This record gives sequence, structure tokens and C-alpha cells, in this order.
Amino acid sequence: MSKVRANNYEMHYEVDDFTDPWKRAETVWIQHGFGRSSRFWYHWVPPLARHYRVLRRDMRGHGQSADPGANYVWSVDDLLNDMKGFLDALGLDRVHYVGESVGGILGIAFAARWPERFKSMTLCATPTAIRPPIQRLFAVGYEDWYTALGTLGPAGWVKALMERGGGLAGTNPAHIDWILKEWAKTPTHVLQGLCRLVPSVDITPLLPQVKVPTLVLAPAQSQLTPLTEQVMIRDSIPGARIAVIEGRGHEIYVDNPDACLSALLSFLRSLG
Repeated sequence: MSKVRANNYEMHYEVDDFTDPWKRAETVWIQHGFGRSSRFWYHWVPPLARHYRVLRRDMRGHGQSADPGANYVWSVDDLLNDMKGFLDALGLDRVHYVGESVGGILGIAFAARWPERFKSMTLCATPTAIRPPIQRLFAVGYEDWYTALGTLGPAGWVKALMERGGGLAGTNPAHIDWILKEWAKTPTHVLQGLCRLVPSVDITPLLPQVKVPTLVLAPAQSQLTPLTEQVMIRDSIPGARIAVIEGRGHEIYVDNPDACLSALLSFLRSLG
């Protein structure tokens, strides 16, 4: 278990490195999305860590990172400064960044602001914004998303979203039980605070400003991140590439990790 303090905040992270010790390994930073944690990416570590130093960080309030408290007002600037401070604290000048969903949104904003810190960026099932139709889906029959989270709690909300075809992964009962237990570890007020922030964010105007090599891992069948939007992201970021990944829905990193990893490793190797 590793902790680092940056941006006046304590963050938890994991490092896995099985590269040859006499070689200088590049770092791949995997950043989870809304409500998840570094633990959700355990299955990506073995294929990557033989070739790269793999870094997984728990976002503010998630996993084993510190809880900012019920009165904390979430801001994009804080989340971005968390990321920059994290790299600074670990002495990492540049990394290959992999961001999933909200982690991808933050990656785009970070790359537009500090492009010199990313050797490359991979966007996994990343939307440009959480628009009103998706907010209504996330409300799972309640007045709004915030109320649904407050009433059901994180695990109950995810379960309700799964039952409505919200695209969250899990078909094996034991796997679903694990997913729900992991979601339950995130305080309700953390997700409520984030859900108030996220709908106001639209990173579409930032896409042309991204000047780092970019790969879009695009779900073929996600209602949260339609393929048309994924192609638009590819077309808007100069020189970006796209790999369309088949899966049941949004969480292609769980549904089809082999295809995701194959595309990612091919992309990274092509950078030289």
C-alpha cells in the first residue's frame, strides 16, 4: 500500500513493475472513472507490467484515497491539480496516461493544460460530457441523479443502473457481488459531490488543443458514449487513432480486456 501527499491531499496508489531491472521502464498511469477505484483494473496489470511500470491511482474520495468530506465543493481545477501534484510527488516527468470515462475527461483537460507531462493518452469509453439524457438514465427513476445516489447509496445505485441496462459490467453473480461491494466503499457524499460537478463539464472545445499522441478505445455499443461521439473525438484531436471494441456496453475494459490491451500495446509500441 502506497500513499503520497500532493495538492494538500493524501492519495493512494499502486505500482506494479516486472520489467527487466537493467532497462529503464516507461510508466503507464491507469486512471479509473466515477465511483470506481484502482482495484477495478487488477486484470490489466499482468499483461502490461512485464513491459511497463504500471501506476494506478485512486481518485480523490475513491478507493483508499482520503475522503475530502461532505462539505467539500468539487472542482475540475482541484482534480487536475491532484493529478499534476501526484506526478510531481513521484518525480515523474512524463507518463503514458490511460483514462476511463471520467478519468478520460480529466485526461483531456490535463493534456490541454500540461501536454508536456503526457507521452501519450489513451481514452477508454470517454464521453465529452454527461448530457441530460444520460443524467436522466442515471436518475434511475428518481427525481435526479443526486437524489438517486442519496436514496440508494453507491451500491444500490449501481445495481439499479445495471437492472436498467445502464451498461455496467457483470454477468457472473460472484463478479456482480464483488462490483457492488467495491462501489459501496465510496462514500455517498463523494459521488453526490461529483455528480453535481460532472454535468457542468464539456471538454469538446478542448479536443483540438490536445497535442499528445492519442488513442480512443471506443465501445461499439455504449449508450453512455455512442460510437458517433467517439469518432468525433478521434477526428477532433490532431492525429488521434481509434480502436472500436466490441462488448455488452460501456465497460469495455472489463467486457473485452484482451482487445483493449492489444490495441493499447500496439499503440504504445508504435510510438517508438
